[in-house]
Amino acid sequence: MPELPEVHTTVTMLHKKIRNKTIKDIWSDYDSSCYVGKENIKDISYFKKFKKEIIGNKILKVVRRAKNVLIYLSSGKIILIHMKMTGHLLYGNYSYNKNKNIWKADELGPLQDSLNQFVHFVITFSDNTHLVLSDMRKFATVSLFQSEIILKEKLSSFGVEPLEKSFDWKTYKSRLSKYPKQKIKTILMNQNLVVGIGNIYSDEILWTSHINPLRLVESITDNEYKLLTKHTKEILAKGINFGGDSMSDYRNPDGLPGEFQLHHNVYRRTNQKCKRKGCNGTIQRTILNGRGAHYCNVCQK
Repeated sequence: MPELPEVHTTVTMLHKKIRNKTIKDIWSDYDSSCYVGKENIKDISYFKKFKKEIIGNKILKVVRRAKNVLIYLSSGKIILIHMKMTGHLLYGNYSYNKNKNIWKADELGPLQDSLNQFVHFVITFSDNTHLVLSDMRKFATVSLFQSEIILKEKLSSFGVEPLEKSFDWKTYKSRLSKYPKQKIKTILMNQNLVVGIGNIYSDEILWTSHINPLRLVESITDNEYKLLTKHTKEILAKGINFGGDSMSDYRNPDGLPGEFQLHHNVYRRTNQKCKRKGCNGTIQRTILNGRGAHYCNVCQK
């Protein structure tokens, strides 16, 4: 699932590409009985209303909140897209094959990457460019909010943003300490406490901070919280600088992979030598609440 750096990369690029463009048409082949009656375009009735309400709108801005992509419209309404596990947003020139009911990028190149071919949602702009959602497992969600007030209510359960200047070690401690008996790795990924940190970046943050992912939250000292805060900001910023992590499906709006996966210290390095200078440890992997946790058996205490 895209984490903060991947969503940030997507939002930053899309803001530059689609801002001030006018929506001419909407297409989707999402259709799931599990979403009937829910505010999601996978409900056909909802999609029809969604389409009617956003055609003719101009894009004002694209921003991120937690792992959500928010597209602000000239009508005051906001489109919310959560890319979920395998979704990513792409931008370019596309053509629709009616017989096959598929969309395909017009030009050879990254947009025709095999991982970019699962197009299930398309916004056509007045200049005939397209914003498309490629979503191999069809887990992504798209919905419309009538105002920013309603949107804020919807997102009120999300935790604090770790890259905000106001985010300090005391904030980190106060948030995570709500679950003293939980493992630190699990709590780092709790989006109701601190947003944007998932499986990849939690492993990297804990390794850099010399903290074992199996430790209980109550065992983390103030000095370790200071390290966690410093390295959370640094690792997430590093992820952004490298355009996100494409160890799995993520691609940016140009269809290109990020490069953070080339700089892993611990994630998916099971049985490999620890990269920390002077450490003779080996990277281990264990399962916590159904998620893999990677750590060094020597330098992460």
